[in-house]
Amino acid sequence: MGRAKIFEENAALGKAMRLFWRQGYANTSIKQLLNEMDMLNGSFYHSFKDKKTVYLKALEHYNQEITSKRQTELLAHDDFSKGIRAFFDEIYNTLESPNEPAGCLIVNSMVDEVLNEEKLKEFLYDNVEAYVQLLTKRIQHSIDLKLTKTELTAQQMAYILFTYIQGLFRVSKTLKLKQLKSQTEDFLHALNL
Repeated sequence: MGRAKIFEENAALGKAMRLFWRQGYANTSIKQLLNEMDMLNGSFYHSFKDKKTVYLKALEHYNQEITSKRQTELLAHDDFSKGIRAFFDEIYNTLESPNEPAGCLIVNSMVDEVLNEEKLKEFLYDNVEAYVQLLTKRIQHSIDLKLTKTELTAQQMAYILFTYIQGLFRVSKTLKLKQLKSQTEDFLHALNL
């Protein structure tokens, strides 16, 4: 009997994350995952059990590697208008990177074949809720410090921003980033940010 191939889980998840990000959940096969992650069949099933589990771990890895950078930028400023611009700058850094696939893995996951899987759907819905809560808290903090003036509630503004960000990632695959950056600035200006 041969020895199981040893792998570094974090590196393997990074590779799986980018494969799912490029191809989507439904278009990624176990064979492709094994090849991309440089794993043997037995090691894969022992470590992850199935495609759904590795996808969930890839989503978590995405949050740790990609989303956390955006959140750090947002949290670095009391003034929400500065924080949200730094947040968008980090989004554009990712979108402009030749090392990263187009769009956003989380946004790309909001499709029927993923949402039909209960564990994945629950993760994504919880992720959305946490995202909106973070935006709401940062907006309210800035309002309380009298750095942000708005006729909207913090939560209303957070949902508007969340919706814009989802759309931004969708159209980023087809529109030029220079145009999107300009539209983002116009959008933030319209919100008095």
